[in-house]
Amino acid sequence: MNTLRQMRLLALTLGCIMGTSAYAADYCDKPDSGTPNNPSVIASLPATTTLKYAAIGEVMASYEVTAGRRSGGWAWCTRSEYGLTEADTSLTSRGSQGLYDSGVPGIGIRIGHSSRAGSSPYFPPRTLKGIAEFLVYFPSVVKIDFVRTDFGVGKGAMPSFNYKTNFFIDTSYTTPRRAVYAIEGESLTTKFEHDVFFTTCHTPKSSTEVNMGRPAAEQVKHGSVQDVPFALDVVCEGFNPTVKPPVKVYFEGNSVRDGLLNLNGVGQPGVAKGVAISLTNDKNVALPFSQDKAVALDWQSSGPSTEMYRFVANARYVPTGTEVAAGKADATLTYVLEYN
Repeated sequence: MNTLRQMRLLALTLGCIMGTSAYAADYCDKPDSGTPNNPSVIASLPATTTLKYAAIGEVMASYEVTAGRRSGGWAWCTRSEYGLTEADTSLTSRGSQGLYDSGVPGIGIRIGHSSRAGSSPYFPPRTLKGIAEFLVYFPSVVKIDFVRTDFGVGKGAMPSFNYKTNFFIDTSYTTPRRAVYAIEGESLTTKFEHDVFFTTCHTPKSSTEVNMGRPAAEQVKHGSVQDVPFALDVVCEGFNPTVKPPVKVYFEGNSVRDGLLNLNGVGQPGVAKGVAISLTNDKNVALPFSQDKAVALDWQSSGPSTEMYRFVANARYVPTGTEVAAGKADATLTYVLEYN
C-alpha cells in the first residue's frame, strides 16, 4: 500500500511540473534551435528529370530540395501570426495555388513548402495565428511536383526561373516585431526526358473540307441523299510504344444531340430550312459531342518517332421537319483529340 501511494504522489508531482513549465506569451520568444538563414537559398534542381506516365492533372515526377536549414521551434505564443507571403516568380501561374506553367508543353510545376522531408507541403500565401501545444519550424524543404497539364507532353530543357517567398513570424525579440526570412532561388531549371508520352498529335491538314454536293430539297425531304465519306488522319509524335496507346476523338459544334450538326446561320436569309447534317462513324454510330463519349481512332502505321491514326466517318443531309427549303447548307465541325 505504501508503494502504491508513492506512485500516485509521483504521478501527481510530475503532472504539476509539466503544467508549470508550459506558459503562454503574447509573442514568440527566441526559438530553441536557432533562427533561419536569411536568405535561405533553394538548392538546384536535378540536371535531368525523367517523367513517368500519369494522367492529366497527376504528378509525373517529384523532388524535395533544401532551402537553408531546419531551425526554429517557436512555441507558446498565442498572438503571433506566422506563414508565407505571396510568391514572387518569373513563372506564369496556372490559376491553382502553387501551380505554374513550366514553359515546356504539357508540363506544370507545383511548388510547396514544409518543415521536414516527407510531410505534406503548403503553398503561399498562408497566414496562421497562435502557437500552442506544438512547435513551429522554419519551412526548409521545398517540394517540387511536375504535373501533366495537357494531351501532349514536351521534352527538353525547362526555361530557367526565379522564385521567392518570405517566411514571417511575430516575435518579442526583434524590431520590428515581425521577423521576415527570405526563401529564394535563382536560375532554377531541369531537362525533361521521357518515353511514355506523345509530344504532340496533329492532323497534316489544318482543316478538312467535306464536299456535300448540291442535292435537291426534295431529295433531302424524302431521305434519299447519299452518305459522303470523309476521314480524319492524325499523326502523333514523340515516341514509339510497343503497345499503341489509344487516341480518342470527340466533336464540338452547333448540335442538340450526338451525330446531328445544325447548319451555320440557321434562320437567316439564304440559309436552307428544315435541314441538318447527320454524322456517323463507319459503323453507323452517331459521332459523339461530349468528352465522356470519345471514341478511339484506328491505328494505321508507325514511322520514326511517330504513330499514324485514322478516323473514318460519313456525313449526310437529313430533314429536321416536314418543310425543307433550298439555300446555303454549310456547317462547321471541330474535333478534339484525347490521349490520356
